[in-house]
Amino acid sequence: MNCNFTDWYKIENNASVLVIDKDVKDLEQYKNNKYQYIYLNGTLENAKQIMQTENSYIDLIKFFKELLTDDGSLFLAVDNKWGVKYISGNKSEHCNNIYDSLRNEFKTGKLFSKNELDKIIAETGFLYKKYYYPLPNYKKPNVIFTDKFLPDKNNSKLNYNVIYDENSLVLQDEVILLKIFIEEGKFTKFTNSYIIELSNKEIKDDVKYYSFNNMRKDKYSLILRMKDEYVEKTPKNKEALQHIKNINKNSKKLKDLGFNIAEEDTMENMVKSKFINLELLDKQIVRAIENKQNDLVYQLIDDWYEYIIKKLQTSNNGIVKDGFIDLVFENTFYNPIDKNYIFFDQEWYQENVPIKFILYRAINNLYEHNPRIKEKLSKQVLIEKYGLNENIDEFIEREKKLQDEIIDKEKQQYYSKQYEYKITSEEIQKIIKDVKKLDKDNVELIGEIKRLEEKTKKQDEKIERQKNIIKNLNKTTVEKIKEKFFRKKDV
Repeated sequence: MNCNFTDWYKIENNASVLVIDKDVKDLEQYKNNKYQYIYLNGTLENAKQIMQTENSYIDLIKFFKELLTDDGSLFLAVDNKWGVKYISGNKSEHCNNIYDSLRNEFKTGKLFSKNELDKIIAETGFLYKKYYYPLPNYKKPNVIFTDKFLPDKNNSKLNYNVIYDENSLVLQDEVILLKIFIEEGKFTKFTNSYIIELSNKEIKDDVKYYSFNNMRKDKYSLILRMKDEYVEKTPKNKEALQHIKNINKNSKKLKDLGFNIAEEDTMENMVKSKFINLELLDKQIVRAIENKQNDLVYQLIDDWYEYIIKKLQTSNNGIVKDGFIDLVFENTFYNPIDKNYIFFDQEWYQENVPIKFILYRAINNLYEHNPRIKEKLSKQVLIEKYGLNENIDEFIEREKKLQDEIIDKEKQQYYSKQYEYKITSEEIQKIIKDVKKLDKDNVELIGEIKRLEEKTKKQDEKIERQKNIIKNLNKTTVEKIKEKFFRKKDV
C-alpha cells in the first residue's frame, strides 16, 4: 500500500533513479554511477548510523549530491519532530515514549523541524530547494501539498487516513488539531512529514498539489496532479485506465445535457481540465454555516438543486434517467455574482436514480468532510428541510453499496485499525475516575492495614507480657521446689 516516489513525481522516460531506504549499509556500491533522481526514504533520520562522521547529516546529503547528474534532483523524505501526529500522542520509531520527539529525545536516529532542515541544507551547497508536505506521512500519502498550494481549514482532503504506531496513546484528534494550526498559519511547522527536493538547476516542476485514492480498489485508483494551469488525473495502474475513460465519457454526456464542465474531452489516458480560480460551493456553504447564516445556506443549496433538476430533466416521480451522482457541492465551482456553476470530477454514474439521492449525497458529503459544522447546523435539519426523511433508509443503502464497490476492504481495515490507539475524552474521564476510585480504595486499604498492624502490635505486646508472667511464675515455682527439696534434705 506504500505510495512509491515514482508514482507521484513525474519521471522522464529512461531516467536513472536511485531509491535509498533507511536501513542502507554500504554506500560505496553507488559511487561509480550518476543518477538523475535520488530519493532518500527516511535515510537522513539514520545518518549517524550510516555515515558515522562528526557532521553526518550534512555529509550524507553531500555524498549523494556527488552522484547526481548536472540537472538531477535529490529528494529527502523525513518526519517532522513537531508533527501533529506526535503532538496527538503517536510514538515515533526513534523514541522510547510518546512526546519524546517534542523534547528532542531519541533512542535511535533523529527527527527534524523545518528550521533544522533548512540549516542543514544550507550547509550542503544546493542552489534550489522545494518543499512538499505529504499527509498523513511521506510513506503513505493521501495528499501532498506544496508552498504554492497550502490547505485552508475547510479543505476536504484534510480528512486523511491517520497512521499510528502500535505503542501510541492518542489523546487528541490529529485532523482537528491540524486544522487549528492551519487557522493560525502554522501548517508547514506542524505538518507530519517533509519531502524536500534539492537541485543545482532551477526546479521547473509546475505541480503544486497531489491527491491519491489510497483506500480504493486498484481499478478505481487515480493520481491527481494540480499544476499552475491544468489539473490532471491519471491511472495509478493499468486496471484504472477504464475508469479514466468512464470519467471522460461522463463529462461528455453532461456537456450534451448543457452542464458547464471543467474537463476537456480530447484525452484518452487522462482526465484534464484547466485550473479554475473560483471558490468551491462546499466552502461557501460551510462558511455560511459557521457564520450562522442559515438563510444563505438554504439559498445556496436551493439554487444549486434547482439548477441540476432542470438540467437532468427530472421526471414527475422524481427519477432521473442519467444519474450523475457526483454533482455534489465539493465538485462544484460557483460564482455567486453571475450564478455560474462549473462541475468537475464526475466519476460515478447510475441510471434511473432519485434526484433526491443526489441531494442526499451532497449534504452527506458536506458533513463527512466538515464534521465540526454539525455544532452550528445539524445534518438532520437539512435532511428534514429537503424532505429526505421519507427515503433516508434507501439513500443510506444506496451509498453503502456504492462505497462497497469502490473501497478495498483490506486497505480500509489497515487504516481503520489505526483508530484503535485513540482514546476519547469520555474514556480519559473514565480512566481518571477509575484511578481516583483506586486511590481512594488504596487510602482506605492502607488505613485498614495500619489498624491491623497496630492491633497486631498490641497483640504481640500482650503475648510478650503473658510470656513474661509465665516465665516469672515458672521461676517462682522452681525456686519454691528447690527450697522445699533442700529443706527436706537438711532434715
